[in-house]
Order: sequence, then C-alpha cells, then structure tokens
Amino acid sequence: MKQLTGAKGALRVRPVDRAEAGELAGRLLMAFLLGRTRIYGAVAPFGIAFTAASGAGVRGILAMLGSVFGSLTAGGAVWSVKYIAVSVLTFTAVHFFKKSAPWWFSMAAAFGFTLTVGAVYAWDTGWEVTATAMWVVESFAAGGFAWFYETALTAGRDPGERALRASRAASVILLAATLLMSLAELEPFGALSVGRTLAVMAVMFVSYRGGMGQGCVTAAALGAAMDIAQGGVPFFTLSYVFSALIAGVFSRDGRLTFVLSWVAATALTVLWYWNQRRWFPALFETFAASVCFTLLPEELLARFSVYLPREGSGYGYLRAREYTRQRVDRCAAAFRGLYDGLRGRAGEEESESPALVYDRASEAVCRSCPNQSRCWQEEYVETLDVMNSMTPILAKKGSVESADLPESFTQKCARLERLLVQINAESRAYLMRRSYRARLRESRAAAFDQYNDISRVLTNLSGELGGEIRVEPELEKRLRKYFRSLAMDASVAVFRLRTGRLRAEVRSQSLHILRRDKRWLDTLSSLLEVRLCSVDSSDDARLILMEAEPLAVTVGSAGARRSGETVSGDRYLCFRTDEGMLYVLLSDGMGSGREAAKMASDAATVTERFLRAGMEPELALDILSSLCLLRNEDSLESATVDLLAFDMFSGAAKLYKYGAAPSYLRRGASVKRVGGSALPVGFAPKGTGRAVTELTLIPGDTLLMASDGVFSGADDKPVRQSLASDNTDPQSLARALLSTAAQTTGSEDDMTVIVLRVSERE
Repeated sequence: MKQLTGAKGALRVRPVDRAEAGELAGRLLMAFLLGRTRIYGAVAPFGIAFTAASGAGVRGILAMLGSVFGSLTAGGAVWSVKYIAVSVLTFTAVHFFKKSAPWWFSMAAAFGFTLTVGAVYAWDTGWEVTATAMWVVESFAAGGFAWFYETALTAGRDPGERALRASRAASVILLAATLLMSLAELEPFGALSVGRTLAVMAVMFVSYRGGMGQGCVTAAALGAAMDIAQGGVPFFTLSYVFSALIAGVFSRDGRLTFVLSWVAATALTVLWYWNQRRWFPALFETFAASVCFTLLPEELLARFSVYLPREGSGYGYLRAREYTRQRVDRCAAAFRGLYDGLRGRAGEEESESPALVYDRASEAVCRSCPNQSRCWQEEYVETLDVMNSMTPILAKKGSVESADLPESFTQKCARLERLLVQINAESRAYLMRRSYRARLRESRAAAFDQYNDISRVLTNLSGELGGEIRVEPELEKRLRKYFRSLAMDASVAVFRLRTGRLRAEVRSQSLHILRRDKRWLDTLSSLLEVRLCSVDSSDDARLILMEAEPLAVTVGSAGARRSGETVSGDRYLCFRTDEGMLYVLLSDGMGSGREAAKMASDAATVTERFLRAGMEPELALDILSSLCLLRNEDSLESATVDLLAFDMFSGAAKLYKYGAAPSYLRRGASVKRVGGSALPVGFAPKGTGRAVTELTLIPGDTLLMASDGVFSGADDKPVRQSLASDNTDPQSLARALLSTAAQTTGSEDDMTVIVLRVSERE
C-alpha cells in the first residue's frame, strides 16, 4: 500500500485491481446508458435511480458523472439541467448521510429531489395534465428503481446468495430492461435495433435454460421496455411473450428446434400486424438474434445459467425422508428376524401327565415290595382305581392321608406310609414343575410379543421423516448451480444425520461429466464447505458423498485355532456406520470347536444388525443378553463380547466387555490396561451391571483387543512389552503379539488379536 503523508494526516492511495477497475468501468457505462434512457421521450428517471443506488464513494461519483453525461447526450443542455441538478443533489445527500441514515434513505432522496425539482417544471407548464402525470410517474420511478438497482447491484457479491431470491432476479431483469431501452435507439444499419436484438437473445437464453415460466416473465419485462422505448403499441410485449411461450415447449428438444420454433412464432406475430409494415424489422432482429444465439458455445450458456433463479425441487426433503424410512425399516427387520427365530420355541409344550406322580412313587416304593406282583399284576385294575381316586384329593388338599384311601387297600398294602410320603413328595414336585413351566411360557411369550410389537411399531413409523435429520437447502442450491454450469441435469439432496454429519446424494445420468475433472471431489468439498469422501455405490447414476471423518483407524488382526480343532470359536467384526461410528466386535464362544463358533457367530451377527440399524450399543447388548438367556432354558450357551464403539469425529470411545479379556491402550511409551468384570452374555441377566469404560483416543494411540486365549492363565508382561516396543504397522504387530502369546500360553484355546491405530486423515 502506498502512503503520502502531509502536515496533519496521511492520504492513503489504495491500488485498484483489474476486477474492481472493470466493475467501476461497467458502472460508469451503465449510468451513462440509464441517464439517456427516456420514457416516451419525455422523462429520464433511471439515471437518478442508479446514482442513488450506487451509494457514496467512487462508485457514487462515477454513477453521478455517467448519469449527467447520459442526460446531456439524450436531450441537450436545456433539457438535461433538471437531471443534472437532481443527480448531484441525490449523490450529495447519499454521500454525507448514508452511514447514519436508514436503509430506505437513498430511495427517499431520489424520490424527494425528483419530486421537488420536477414541481418547478410542472408549474412552468401551468400544471398541464400530461406534464403533471409524467412528473408524478418520474418521481415514483426514480425512488422505486433505486431500490431495484441497489438489489441488482449486490447480486454478484455473495456467490452463495446469487440468484436465490425472486426479488433479486426481478431486479436484475429490470436493470437489463432499462439498459436495453437506451440501446433500442441504436440502429447501425437502419433496419436492426441493437437493443431489441440483445433483448431477443436475452429472452431466448432465459427461456431455453430457465424454462417456459421464467422465459415468459422475462419476455413481458423486456417487451414492455422496448414498447416504452419506441412509444408505440405493445407489439414487442406480445411478440416476445408469445415466442417464449411457444419455444419454451421445445426447450428440452435441442437448441435448433427451440430457435426454429421461436422464429416461427415471431413470424406469426408479424403476420397479425401485416398492415403495419413498420414491425417488419422485428423479423430481421429475431433472425440476427437466433443466429447469434445458435452460435454461442454450450459452455458459455451453462456458465451464465447459474444466475437463473430456481426453486428447490424438494428432492432433498424426499431423500431425507427416504433415508429415515430405510433406517427404521432395518430396525424393524432386525426385530422381526429375532422374533421369527424364537417364536417356534414359544409354542405350547406337551403337558406333564399327573399319572407320572404315581408311576414315580410306585417305582421308588413298590419295586422291592414282596407284594409287588399281587398289587400290580393280579389286582392291577383295583390298584389303578385307588391311585386315580387320589388325584382330586391331591388337587384339593395338596396331600393325601391313609384315611383318604379305601380300607381294603390300606389293610393289604405292606408299605402304606412310605408310599403316601413318596406320593406327596412327587405331587409337590409335580406342582412346582407345572408352575415353573407356566411362568416360563408366559415370560417367553411376553418377550417374543414385545419383539413383534416393536417390529410393528417401527414398520408403521418407517414412512415418517425423523426430526433428527436436518435438510440443507442452501447447500443443495449451491450444488445445483454448479451442476448447471457443467450442463448436467441432476437431482441433489444434502442433509445432516442425527450426529450432525453431512450427507449428499446426487442422481444424474451425466456423472461422467463431473468425473472428467480429477479434482472434482475437492471442488464439491469447497462448495459444501466440508471435506467429503465418496461412498461406493453399485448404481452408476448415483453418487453418495459423506463428510469425511477427521480421524482414521488402521486395523490389523491375527488369529489361531485351538490345537486339534478345525474351526475357531472366536468371531471378529469391524465396520463403520453412516453416523461416523467405527465398531470393532470380538466374540468368543464357550468352549471350542463348531458349537463355540456358532455361539460366537450368533452373538456377533445379532449385535451387528442392531448397530448397523443405528441402535445404541447399550440397547443392542441388552437385547443380545435377553436372547441368550431365553435360549439357555435347556442348555448353557454363552459367549463373551468385547465391543469398541469409536466416534471418528470426536475421538470418544467406549469399551463394552461381557466376560471379555482385558484390552491395552498404548499412548506414547506407556501401556494402560482396560479391564471388565461383567458376566458373559447368556449368564448376565438384563439390567445387571456391565463393564463400560469410556476413553478418548487421539492420533498416535494404539489399542489392543484380544480373546481370553491370549492371556489364559499367564502373566501379561510379555504382551505388554511387545506392545510397548513394537512400532510396526498394526497387521505386523498383531501377528507378532499372537506369536508371543502362542509361545507363552501354548495353543490351549482359540486366540484372536486385534490392533487398532488412530491417526489423522490425510
């Protein structure tokens, strides 16, 4: 920066770059053209409005000078005195009071000075009706267009806001219309108007790239401007709107078809006014405009199309709703699969017959009795009748006595007392078993019904949009503008997941155009103001982008089976979710071999389904524990669960351990043991305490997870030493740790070692 110092202060001369110099030159030219633009050849309020809209400083001075010279060239010195005076007064007021005045001050200044100075000219005509009406129109036009011009001049300053508001788009159209009014008088060959030719090209562009609706609105504005400039009947308004309406139907059928339909519509309009041959030049202007428009390169049209206003299609809201529906559907399917897998076990079991009470009692007492053959062979029917007569007595009293039996039986039974004691004991055991089974059936049925009910509720909710997802319409508009600049027709959805992670989906048959640029992902990241990563998709017409996690995790694993076994009883899973969570799951089935492998696989699969569906780990593990408890009625089945939930955005981590071996965290040169004391799933009832350890992992940390076979009955010092001293990659480190464990503990159990190393994403 160059500085010139004086006696009292300093005058700072700031260099002007090319972009700013171009803007200032353009502002001067626009002010000149607007200063000489007249309404029906009588009044020229647009230069005053542009001066008020340009504000203070250099921009305001150039606007004032351009307006003054424009009015001088339009009507001479005498006619332009009024506009020179109003322009100077307006700039002076805006320059000195703009900073402290309200936002509407520039409009009020343009309106007030035009009204005041114009009153002198209206009074000089004796308040003639036409002159007075034009004075009022001119005053309101100066104030109103000042607001439109100021809005239009700020349209290009903020790329994120350009062409997003309808008022801004209308302001740009009005600025273009009034500029073309000045050029409409320029006829270099006597048959073509430069302003009207440019107006036809502008309407063609908007109709072709923006559609029929925008084309008709632009045609009405520019057509009215051309009619006002030539002071005649509204021919150009009719011609432009009709042509935009007809050609807009063919805007998707190629540029040549569009241009031919436009020329045909204009020719038909001229035929309507066949008797007024002065409209024939409109045919030449349309022909010239159509040739120029056809020769414009597609890249140039695509670049300027980003300035056209477009409302969102609502696709983002629909995709957000669809994403929520898919998540809920996955949860519902997981619950339904759980219910279907267990409902067969909830069927009615065969009831135990009360006759077993007497069979077991007689087996224990009568087998060694000397009268056994007489009672249970010769007098079998009488003995059986006596036994059956005890059933209602037992049901009523809960026990039976000798007085309850026939005297003939009590006299001949050699072991009556022992038999009654045994019958009463078997009866109590029978009642207890029946009660237990009834309660078990009820609890199991209730549990299965709960899973089924949850599945049904989630299915009903699957079509609703979740409140945890926030749509980003502004970011969608940025992407749409960029794709239009590439001449791509794409549907865009940008929204944030419940964790705040940004997700973008693009559907287009022209994605190959985007991928021509090797840095396309960096470009889209710049537009959305976050670092993006691409998610693999099998659909070539669909692109899924996610906000990239700031942290990266490298995972290495190694495993070995128990000596003499063909299958390992350990199961290891590692996966990421859309929310940016990394889950590492290690399950060790009880025992070894195929049964242990099945238990571990079932535990890991059930947990994975719920975690992928977006369920919190606590709830997923509770459901897994309930499932294992329900399955343990006839057999003892269990599996340890070692689960790491790691947020790859914040670094927050939780370790859930159900009977799992301890983990080890290495940070720098120190190694920390992370253990747990909860029972394995299948032994830990729902609601009992769990070992949950909260951690914060930072770049450089290394976490070791291992099954209990690695530390089986041995000191963990060798593992600690290997972990602390080995700085190789996680895969090599996992193999080295497994080798160390095998040498220390042997191969008495299945062994699995998982090593995770956290780093910053490159």
